[in-house]
Amino acid sequence: MLDDSGNFGEYSRLDGAGTRTAPCDLLIDDYPVMQFRFAWSAEPVNIMEFAASDNSMSHLAEPRRINGEHETVVGNDGAISTAACERGDASYFTLTMLLPRASRSDAELRTHIEKFMGVYMKAALAKFDCQGREGGEGGEGGEAGAA
Repeated sequence: MLDDSGNFGEYSRLDGAGTRTAPCDLLIDDYPVMQFRFAWSAEPVNIMEFAASDNSMSHLAEPRRINGEHETVVGNDGAISTAACERGDASYFTLTMLLPRASRSDAELRTHIEKFMGVYMKAALAKFDCQGREGGEGGEGGEAGAA
């Protein structure tokens, strides 16, 4: 999914404490190649709504729900997953991963994106010591800034 040439770098505002949303970008030669957004919300998030909306920063090309351990939507250029996560006053964690250099019209990376997101989401939930109901329950609402 990534070109391994160039100088790698990272930009992150994730502090782990009381953060509600935080970006984290993986850079090659100062250009983003993978963009993550970590978000916590009190209510379930309808990730398909975010993935399909032209007005969302989490808009995905050709989004489709997949079967997996967590509620996940995969597109040609990224994915969004959500799961229960008791953390402070939040009950849900949503992870968005975007590949800004991926072709929005070519589905060749979908399988790789799906596998990566499954592993990364599981690791993120463990890292943030998420407690609560297993598997996200995408709701009709959610916070507008969550994904």
